[in-house]
Amino acid sequence: MGRNARVPTPDEVLLRRFGLVRAVGGAAYVVAVVVLFVIYGGQVWPLLLGVPVLGVVTTAYFLRSAAFPRTAVATSLIADALVLGGAVAFLGGTGSGLVLLYAIVVVSAGILLGPGAAGWFTALSVGLALLQLAFEEMGLEPTLLHRPELADRVGVLLVSIAGLSSVGYLSGTYASRLHELIAEAGQQAEVTRRRGRRRRSFVRRATADVGEPLRAVEAVADALDRDEGLTAAERRQFAALLRIRVTQLDAEVAKLADVGVLDQLVDERPEPVLLARAVSDCVIALRERLAVHALDVDVPPLKVVADRRAVRRVVFNLLENVVEHTPSGTAVRVTALSTAGHGVLVVSDNGPGVPPGEARHLFDAPDEGGQPRVGLPLIKELCDSMGADLRYEPVPGGGARFLVGFRLAPSGAPSADDQPGVADHVP
Repeated sequence: MGRNARVPTPDEVLLRRFGLVRAVGGAAYVVAVVVLFVIYGGQVWPLLLGVPVLGVVTTAYFLRSAAFPRTAVATSLIADALVLGGAVAFLGGTGSGLVLLYAIVVVSAGILLGPGAAGWFTALSVGLALLQLAFEEMGLEPTLLHRPELADRVGVLLVSIAGLSSVGYLSGTYASRLHELIAEAGQQAEVTRRRGRRRRSFVRRATADVGEPLRAVEAVADALDRDEGLTAAERRQFAALLRIRVTQLDAEVAKLADVGVLDQLVDERPEPVLLARAVSDCVIALRERLAVHALDVDVPPLKVVADRRAVRRVVFNLLENVVEHTPSGTAVRVTALSTAGHGVLVVSDNGPGVPPGEARHLFDAPDEGGQPRVGLPLIKELCDSMGADLRYEPVPGGGARFLVGFRLAPSGAPSADDQPGVADHVP
């Protein structure tokens, strides 16, 4: 069976439920054996042998399944097969069709341990059935429903083996798909957990960043409250400081809002977005802060498949990143190009760039060893949520270049950005 026989590890839920089934089934078996012993006496010895086997194996399962889940399940199923063999030997032997009881073990093996295990336990069940036939020929006849003629028993046994083989095949087939679904669900759950951790780190960091401008605003308010005889120059100074802090606060609040919308973007239906319109809106919103830079915008009328609000937030944050991390007079260029079915937005500058040691952590969330602010990691999350690709490249001679690759939309695709007068709110 080779590679297909690799045994998956059952998860905690399956292990717990299988243990519960073992406990309930074992108790029911003991009760049945006691009743049959009262009726048939020592003739039920094949069933009596199963009582200590079940007791020992079930106890060992509860003690060791957490540490050795695959071994515990496989050992338990082998013990179940032997106990079922004892029941078949007492009740009717190979001539009764009760050999099909082994299907319980085969199906359980497929569900818990995968398609390979279903095949192995099918082979084990067939082997036990043939061994039982040999014991019957040596004189160990069942107490009930015995067929004395060998031909009668062989006929029923062959039909039972055919049924077991069919059950084994179906269990293996469906178990394969079941374990694929379990693996996919596990991967999706891990992605969700990782996304949740990143979201929480963004919120914690953004909340901390909001605190600084808030404290500065409070300091300005306290100064105004203390000083009654302010000159006109002092009032202008306080007003300018207050406007700066409010702008910072507005930017940090916008980042918090972006964190809240990340999960919505996954479920939003993408639409054609005109890149030139998104860039124009963001340049207008940042006009005052970009005034000290040499800005060159040359974006052709490309349409990309994305979310209109998220595209604007990505462009806005990339331009804001330039404003925050480059000195006055830095040359900033915003352009776009189409290549291989993608529309690529390029934002570059000739500023100080990013130190080589920090470049690989640019997009890491704050709690993952990345930079202490949420700007670039948040842009990365927005791009991932839209199915876009964000990359950083150093510019030869100094500077930074960020590239955002979107899926290209047909140029004639209708877009809300085509309508004159449509304006998005950009913080």
